[in-house]
Order: sequence, then structure tokens, then C-alpha cells
Amino acid sequence: MKIQPIGQYGKQLTRLGLVNCFLVREEDGYTLIDANLKESDQEILEAATGLPIRRILLTHPHVDHIGSVDALMGRVKGLELIASERSIPILQAPPDLSLRAGEVGPIRGGTPGIASKVTQTVVEEDRVGSLLVIDTPGHIHGHQSFLDERDGTLYSGDQFGSLGNLTITGFMPWWFPMKAFSNREQAKDTATKLLTYPIRRVACGHGKVLEGGTELLQSAIDRALCRD
Repeated sequence: MKIQPIGQYGKQLTRLGLVNCFLVREEDGYTLIDANLKESDQEILEAATGLPIRRILLTHPHVDHIGSVDALMGRVKGLELIASERSIPILQAPPDLSLRAGEVGPIRGGTPGIASKVTQTVVEEDRVGSLLVIDTPGHIHGHQSFLDERDGTLYSGDQFGSLGNLTITGFMPWWFPMKAFSNREQAKDTATKLLTYPIRRVACGHGKVLEGGTELLQSAIDRALCRD
């Protein structure tokens, strides 16, 4: 697992050169954003040098973001598991993929569910330590991103990918499956919404961390508009 620092408070943990999760340092220890693939738990724990992991904060329930949740919940006493309320039925094993009123579907992508139970749900404008919760629909129902208000790092989950340029989910390269799972119009609207936040860099679920704020996001929106 490759480990790289992000801003002043974060670490990017990457497996297979492509799948990211993140450790964010808080006063009481680390918040782990997403849990990568299965069998990542030992490397995640080793990356949390000097401080305990206090909570797992999920962007969404796809397999490459929840893979080591159960292993970590079993190994770390008192670990919290935090997610959006909409994610809970999708996190069940087996998952409930039924749609709610007004939703467009189907729900796609690998959603194997987990045995662990969510201990806390969050909604937009909640804060988890230094992280501001932002609803970012488009990739999957219930998707959330998290803005570290101390240094402007947006942990975007799969709202964006950064396999080269910053790219809105649904507009990724043809060979990357994230494109097939997403509601393109909703994801574009979400990207426009994010222009109003004080973002200084974007840390995606897949790809490298990219420095920049409004101009970076606007460039992703412009590329998406050109591909409509």
C-alpha cells in the first residue's frame, strides 16, 4: 500500500495503484475515510502511526470503499462506523437496492454489503471532527463527500476521479467502470454545487490528489459539457 501525505492533516493510502482510502488526523486520533478493498486492514492500521483510528466515515457502499470495514470493526475496539442514512439499506448483507420515491435507478456497481452496523448517520452540513459533510449524489444514491475545513481538502469519494485530469463521475474513460454506474446529469449538478465551497484540493477515490479549487472544478465541468 502506497502512502502519501495530503495537505496538513491527511494521508492517501493506495492499493493496486488505483484504489484510495484516507486517514485524516483529528485531536483524538484518525478518521478513516472509506475502507478500501478486502484484506487492507493490516496495512491501514500500520499507516495510522502514533494515533488510534477512532472512526470509519464512508462516502458510499461500493465494494472498493467498504472492503475492509468488517475486519477493522472486529480489530479496533470502540471503532465508530458513520454513513449517510440512505446508504444503510445498501450496506446490508444482502443489500436492499430498492428505490425510494423520486429516485432514478437502478442502483449499480458492486454492493456486497457488510456485517457491521452503522453506529451514526450524518446529513449535509453535519461535521465529523473537522470534516464538513456534503451530499454529493450522482455516482450512487446516498453518496457523500467531506471537506476538511482546516486546509480545504475535499475528500470526494467517487464524485470525481483523477486518472489524469479531474473528471466528474459518469465522464471517466471508457475502460473505467465508474462511468457505467453514474447518473451523469446529477453528477454534473453536484459538481456545480461544489463550486460554492472553499475547496483547495481534491482527493478522489481513484487517482492522484489534485491541487486547486474553483478553477479545477470548473475545468471538470467544462470537459463534461463538451462530452454531452
